[in-house]
Amino acid sequence: MKEKNMWKELLNRAGWLLIFFLATILYQIPLAVTAILALHQVPLLQSGLIVAGISIVVLALFIIGARKTQLASFNFSFFRAKDLARLGLSYLVIIGSNILGSILLQLSNETTTGNQSQINDMVQHSSLISSFFLLALLAPICEEILCRGIIPKKIFRGKENWGFIVGTIVFALLHQPSNLPSLLIYGGMSIVLSWTAYKTQRLEMSILLHMIVNGVAFCLLALVVIMSRTLGISV
Repeated sequence: MKEKNMWKELLNRAGWLLIFFLATILYQIPLAVTAILALHQVPLLQSGLIVAGISIVVLALFIIGARKTQLASFNFSFFRAKDLARLGLSYLVIIGSNILGSILLQLSNETTTGNQSQINDMVQHSSLISSFFLLALLAPICEEILCRGIIPKKIFRGKENWGFIVGTIVFALLHQPSNLPSLLIYGGMSIVLSWTAYKTQRLEMSILLHMIVNGVAFCLLALVVIMSRTLGISV
């Protein structure tokens, strides 16, 4: 009986590992479509609406899946003033690690990370509608469900502490750090997000924090793009 339960548990974890990889591929579809549309120079409004539609479908699948498997309820009735303070403090810590990483990049004669360079290029050459869905909605929700939900709560069920550590590492690696400064930037952000999810036991909290980080970054990038497209100002 004990051996039977062990195999059942092993198959369950293997099944969740397969779900993780399939969900990761699903998450990449709107990104791939954005790149294809930009390559074929599809009009910005048209491409933006296409990516928005696909993103909504992907988000719906992730959110429904998370609710069905009790990874997150997406019911924010738990939110209190202290949670707002936690988010604010966590955001400042992430900004601090980003500033330190940026300083180290400058000392290494580099201006930005490889991942950020790809994001900048995507925002510059695609619709702002696409960029909003990809950066402010899709990335926070999907990446948190993958790295702070499925990995610790399902694949490492019963050993969640190790799961959060593995999820932290996976998140950092997904952002393709190529040197110590970029590892500090994405690793630091990942640690804070994991700590937030772990301490609150609410995946919604790390999703909100991730949304704040990416939302602010999107607003700044969008401002640069608007200035470039309408005023011809190169920043």
